Formats: sequence, C-alpha cells, structure tokens
Amino acid sequence: MTESSIEAAAPSKVDAAFEAVMTVCGLRGIEVVRLDDPAPNCLGVELTGATRTWPVYVDCDEEQLRLPKVWTLPPKEPLAHVSYTGVVCIDDGQGLSLDPSRHADIVAHTVLKAYDLLENSAADANTGHVEFFNELEGYWLHLPGSLRSRAYFEVDGNSRMVKGFVNSKLGKPKWYFVERDAELPWEVHNNKLAGQRALYVHVDSLALPPARPDMLTASFIEDVHQRLSPDQLKLWGELFGPSKNGPKRLALLVSVPRQAGGRSLVGIAFGAHRGIVDEKSPVTPLTMRRHTPSYMRERGGASLDLLGKHVVVLGAGAIGCVVVDTLAAAGVGKITVVDHDEYSEDNVFRHLLQPLYIDIGKPAGLQLALERRYPGLNITPVCTTAQNWLKTADISKYDGIVLAFGVPSIERSFSRVLKDKRFDLPIVFTWLEALDLGGHSVLMWTKGEGCLDCAYRDDEGLPSLASRTSFLEPNQPVTRNLTGCAGAFVPFGPIQARRTGLLATEHILSAMTAVAAGNQDRDPSYRFWVGEGRAAVQHGLRTTPWFQAARATLPEDATRQVFGRACRHCRAPEESA
Repeated sequence: MTESSIEAAAPSKVDAAFEAVMTVCGLRGIEVVRLDDPAPNCLGVELTGATRTWPVYVDCDEEQLRLPKVWTLPPKEPLAHVSYTGVVCIDDGQGLSLDPSRHADIVAHTVLKAYDLLENSAADANTGHVEFFNELEGYWLHLPGSLRSRAYFEVDGNSRMVKGFVNSKLGKPKWYFVERDAELPWEVHNNKLAGQRALYVHVDSLALPPARPDMLTASFIEDVHQRLSPDQLKLWGELFGPSKNGPKRLALLVSVPRQAGGRSLVGIAFGAHRGIVDEKSPVTPLTMRRHTPSYMRERGGASLDLLGKHVVVLGAGAIGCVVVDTLAAAGVGKITVVDHDEYSEDNVFRHLLQPLYIDIGKPAGLQLALERRYPGLNITPVCTTAQNWLKTADISKYDGIVLAFGVPSIERSFSRVLKDKRFDLPIVFTWLEALDLGGHSVLMWTKGEGCLDCAYRDDEGLPSLASRTSFLEPNQPVTRNLTGCAGAFVPFGPIQARRTGLLATEHILSAMTAVAAGNQDRDPSYRFWVGEGRAAVQHGLRTTPWFQAARATLPEDATRQVFGRACRHCRAPEESA
C-alpha cells in the first residue's frame, strides 16, 4: 500500500470520535445511534435516556484546549444550562486539564457530560424548574434581540421606581439604571442621556421565558403584572402614569429568588400608550449587568466583611501606594491616606499613579485613581505630615494602621505614642532595604507587649540605633543622586516595593480578620522576605549575619527572636517598675 492509500484508509477525526462515544456510552448502558453529521467535522448522535431521546451534536474540529462546543435541538420548553438556541453549557473551564493528543476521548467526554446534564435538566423541568431559575440570567442573555444593560442599584428585593437611560447612538442600544436620587454614572452624564421611567419589582416566581422560535411578548409583562402585591401595583400605576409626551418607552426590571442563593435579575423594555402596554411596540429583553459595589466585590473576590472597615495608611510612596491599592482590592471600604509629598517625575516607575498625577499630592492622586477603579471605595486624602495628622487624629475610629515611611526614627516615635491602652487595634510598620536585599513588616498591637522598639536592641538586650532585623550593616551610604542633593533617592525597584507592600497588607489584614473572628490573641509578629543580594554585592554593600540566617529561618522563629522579651517601652507596668 502506498502512503496516500494508508492515509485514505485511516478513520476520520469524526469517525474516531464516534467510536470513542460508543465505548463510553456502552460502559454506561446508553443506547447510541449515529445521526447525519450537521456540518463538516461535526458529530451527531442520538442518545436514549431515562427522560427522553436526545440528539447531541459536537464540534470535532475545535482546538482541544477546552471542551468543544456541544448543542442539541432547541427544546420545546426552557431547560437549565441549555440556551435558547440549544447550546449546552457543560463546563465553566475552571481547573480544566486536557491532553490535546486524545482528541476522540475529549469529544466522548463532552458528549457524556452533555447527556448527563440534559437528563438532569429534564428532571428539573418536571419538578418545577428550580435549577433553570438559578440560571435564568444566562438564558435571558440569548433571547432574540437581548440588549446588555447596567444596573447601578442594589437588587435587594425592595420594589421601587428607578431611573432608566438608554444610549441609542451605539451599534446596539444600551440601557443604564440608577436610583432616583443617585449620582449619574459617567456613561450617562457624558452622553447627556435623557431619563426614562423604570420600575424594579421582586416577585416570588416568574413564568417561563419563551422557547425557540417564540419571542418575548407583552404577555410576559402581563404575567408579571398579575403577580404583583397591592403595594407593587401602586408602583405599577406610577410607571404607567400620564406623560406629556404621549407614547413612551418604559423598562421593567424583575428579580426572582434563586434557590442557590441571591436573586436573578432580568429586564424588559417596552412601549406604553394610554396607561397600558403598547402591543405594537417591540418588547426587548434586557440582560442586566450589575455594577453595584457589593455585587462586583463578591464576584471579584473582595471581602464584603471588609467593606465597613477603616484603615489609615501613613506614607503613600512606592510601598504605601501598594498597601492602599491592595487594601482596596481586598475589599476594605474606607482608607485614610496621609502623606505630605507631591507626586513627581521621580516616582513614576515605582509608584502606581500615572504621570498625569504629577504635582498633585499623593493621597489626592490615589483618591482620584482608586475610587474610580474600586466601586464603593471611600478614600480620605490627608496631604500633610503624619505628625500633624496625629495631633488631631481619633485613633479609636480605625480598624488598623499601616506605617510605610521607611524612616526608623519617625516610626519608633509613632510606636511609642500608639502604644496606648485606651483602644485596641493592630499596627503594621513596613520598610524596604536598599537594592535587592529584601523587605520587612512588623505587627504590634496598641495593647499588650511587643512594639517596634523591641527590634532596636543588641544581642545583650540593650537599646541600639540599628534594628536587629536589618539586612544591611549600619553606617553605609546607600543614597544616590542624579541632579545633586535635590535629586537624592534610595535605589530600589518597583518589584521589591510591591512585594513588600503585599507583605505588609497581608499582615494587617490577617490581624484584622483575627479580630473579626473573635481571636483574643494580641501577639506581635515579624514577617520578611529575603532577596538575592547580588546588586548589593556589586555596589560593595556589606550585609549582616541576619541576611544569611533569615533565609533558613521561619517567621515564627524570627518573631520569637525579636519579641522574646518585651522592651522597656512596651513591657507591663509592674515589670518596668
């Protein structure tokens, strides 16, 4: 046989996939019949299940870096995890690991997953469509003519009138919904969009949306109307109330409980005339995208428990800006930022702010940048020195303090002042060593033993000007300058600064989380990271024995070395007497 004839005799990709499907279905006792292929490189099979016979089609030509697309004929009634067009959502792709060389096995696995899902969805349809309504928003997205919309109000189950705005100048019109008295989103404000009447209602149940080929009609709106309570009917009357402009476009937003938790939200835009739905006007499904702080925080991984927390960050330089940004990303809702320095061209490559903020106070720049980035965040900028801030600060209103000066004398003075037993909160001091040596984070509490001064002792326990945590031997000049004294700076890079900022943020958040969980321990702790030190050696800098020892030392052991015995600034009164 020639090489070409061998290739001709080899089974096609689709044939090989069908054989694999037959094998896995045979192991499960599922009857399989091959259907006419719906398109080139697509496999069609009919699987007989306990609820019905399922035609299943799968794309065998997709690159096998994810499970291939699989679909069935659009069902006569909506089914969970099956779109309006019949596409079966079998996997979200998270944690998926595939071997691309096993193409046929991947197709067979996909078909079997689709079969199991379809059987479960059919059983759900026979018992009230509970799972379908858990996934209602996904189905709504694929209804004919569905428009993406943004909801800037909380879907909290409290029915009320809201404001709607539609931008019809886009390729596809887009709707925006906000509370009546709320500040307008920038998309609405910048485009000077006119307001539209909109009603948000929460109902206990909904009728099924249409299945293909039917479309959403006024009958669905009327069904919602029939489910409303007397109070909701008053709002309904307000929605349809008289208008000076005659016929108008309205929006109805409806939420329904999800058994899995939360509420599904869908929307409908429609015309109204003389107090009723205008059946001559199109009924448009609106797929809602929630732009509320609580929803985006939860979906984005931020903690809702931290939303009410207030942290003050003293120092908004290369490390402090990372602390502020990471606290915000973690979910902390209120951050006070204190720094007297203005953002300058010297800061650009090791700071989070863009160059457009040059000549603006760093706290004010962080407020402008981060409040737009993180919904619900409230930053209070204080453009003065930390010493001035401390004179009038009410420490009791904060849940944590982070000091990111990198100036030992100032940090030690703050440590002594904040060691006050009238309030109880965690305080983190963080600083970065020159070049690539490493970074540090020290946690102390306003109550109990342990403070920053504990680190400033020699091996005999006597006070020292150098910290025992230092990686760099004292009395070595490390600053450089490019333009004389006015341009002096300590050489370290953005990667080192960000790593240290993350270390400090994790430190303060772990302490705050422990407090929220009722943990009564108020033990100080020391965390650190050790760099390679190659750049420091190239510049002739000498390191301490601790720089080498720290590589093999656990943070718990290092904490005991630093805080094993309280210093004179934080020991118990009877001990210091």
